[in-house]
Amino acid sequence: MFISAFFISALWMLRLSAWSDDLPSWVEPVREPLVFKKTSAGGYLEITKTGTITRPKPITSADALEKLNPGLMGTLPGLKDLITNGTVSPKFKALYDAKIEEVKGGDVMEPNDFFDCATVLNLKDPKSGRSAVLFESNMDTCTDGSDPGRLSTLSDYAEARRSGSYQPTVAYSWAKKETNTPPNPFLKYWDERIGLMRGIKKQVDELAEADKASFWQGMKNHCDEKFTLLEKKASEYRPTLQTRRSLVASLDPFIVVPKTWVDDQIHVGDYAAVVYEGKIYPCIIGDAGPATKTGEGSLKLAQALNPKASSRMSPVNKVSVTYIVFPGTASPRATPDMTAYHQEVSRFLTEIGGLGCEVKLHAWK
Repeated sequence: MFISAFFISALWMLRLSAWSDDLPSWVEPVREPLVFKKTSAGGYLEITKTGTITRPKPITSADALEKLNPGLMGTLPGLKDLITNGTVSPKFKALYDAKIEEVKGGDVMEPNDFFDCATVLNLKDPKSGRSAVLFESNMDTCTDGSDPGRLSTLSDYAEARRSGSYQPTVAYSWAKKETNTPPNPFLKYWDERIGLMRGIKKQVDELAEADKASFWQGMKNHCDEKFTLLEKKASEYRPTLQTRRSLVASLDPFIVVPKTWVDDQIHVGDYAAVVYEGKIYPCIIGDAGPATKTGEGSLKLAQALNPKASSRMSPVNKVSVTYIVFPGTASPRATPDMTAYHQEVSRFLTEIGGLGCEVKLHAWK
């Protein structure tokens, strides 16, 4: 066992070493020592691993951002001066602090997952007074959300549920006031699955009672664990699914930001603009996700950037997408209005310098 553990540890450290030589071109590295969280075996063995981790410096120049997202400064000419006078947001450090804590616990991320954000900048236009938060990232696909008022059957969510992380709710939701809105299809789904699982559990319990072999005792423990998890999920989702409607990733353009970014400055529902390859897409912040991840867009938004995007395919793997959030701009929550998205984001972009010559804001259909 000692030899096996030694080789596994050695391979793990070799993997880290190999990745350290494969940094993205934009990374200006700051290397710092790292002590991994201690592991022990039965109280008699304690292992401490040490290493060096690379934290990227935030990009602070318009020229560097232009290299990552070619055409950005021509698409939004006012950004150059705003970036020159902008400041690095504490959210950038908080993001990489959270990532490093994950690594300390043994979650060794792929380089593209670790280096998924090149900067977070606080901007403010001196003339209009309009504030904005700009961050540069990649884009993964979010398929979450459900709304029986617009998609009422389980089959409507077939593509969304192909994602292993699908959730039927997102943070942006509103009260279900219409009396003719059908029930959320996931309510029946969860009830049916609990019923099926209860029947399977009963059979396993009976077999474990009749046959005291360790196999059936193990099966019983496994079923108990899975049934408890299923009931917990259902109880968490049920109140929201019964009383509220939410954004749907296949219908609504929205982005997901780290949950630690939602604070007095940034709110779920705030308007945002996504800039990629010379095009600008209006959207809102629709959800808050893990503290260690940036760069996530709804399926609707993802497929606008890359038609091949799906529940299992990201639209943009490189850090080359610019996200501009307008803090404190959220409207009262209701069924998404694409006309309002267009009008509001257009107004906010005008207040930070406006669009470049012949550049048009994307119109959602």
